[in-house]
Amino acid sequence: MAKFFVDAFADMFGEELASNGLTLAPSKLNIGNKTINFEGWKKQPTTKIYEDIENGKYKLEHIKQEEWVDFFTPFLRDGEDIAFFTISLKLFIDGGTDLRSAFSTLARNFPERKICLIDTLTVSRGVSEIAALASLVFKKEKDFEKTIQFATELAGNFVSVFVVNDFKHLSTNKILKNAGQQLTGGLLNVKPIISIDNNGNFKLLDKSRGFKMGVKKLFDIVKANGKNIADYTFSIVQFNAETEAEELKNTFLKSVEKNDVRVVQSSLCNACIVGNKFVAITFHAA
Repeated sequence: MAKFFVDAFADMFGEELASNGLTLAPSKLNIGNKTINFEGWKKQPTTKIYEDIENGKYKLEHIKQEEWVDFFTPFLRDGEDIAFFTISLKLFIDGGTDLRSAFSTLARNFPERKICLIDTLTVSRGVSEIAALASLVFKKEKDFEKTIQFATELAGNFVSVFVVNDFKHLSTNKILKNAGQQLTGGLLNVKPIISIDNNGNFKLLDKSRGFKMGVKKLFDIVKANGKNIADYTFSIVQFNAETEAEELKNTFLKSVEKNDVRVVQSSLCNACIVGNKFVAITFHAA
């Protein structure tokens, strides 16, 4: 038996998560003095949530080594092998040190089990789609090691790009500070287009005069750099930008021949990183 995990940064929740054979790992957020585990949206985010993100009231909370160990231990005791598909470990507050240490501890505690931490070198739907493909391979092959080899080879082939509306948030967030500093002076209405490349690095890719124009540029970026774009199933991730995301979807539908284009709601976790309004897309790099 095996279980495949993602956390809320993977932007897949509820029935879709379950139908892809995935289980949610913890993602802790702090609002005021309260800690919450974000497990997806039961309804659309409210204006108050958007405002709280804008004002920096939601903050990512670091998950310590012992907390990771406590979470995964019951599954291992029940005889499950486990694989946890993470966002690029470079995006973790501590660079993934506690998570790596936790998996080393779990391997020592359960030498009879197969325990894998897979750095997908991406974020958002790139994480969940790699994990979902791995789950499908395991369902067909019933071979954990072959599945992990498949997933490891797939990781690093995806690039995430997104346009964000909030330069101020970008420039003050620790994780994106270096990328934010590349935008000199916070020019009026200039919107950053950020990428997470196939080495898992955040960088400023481009900039746009206005949010809508930035969203349109996402299509050009994917078309220029994506592999077999006409065959894609695209998931466009949005937070507080549904209208712009739907417009981008319609643009993609003119080029995508075989598969679907979806608009999905991003998690609070990703909004804590990049601000209260953004559109993102992950694609297979050519």
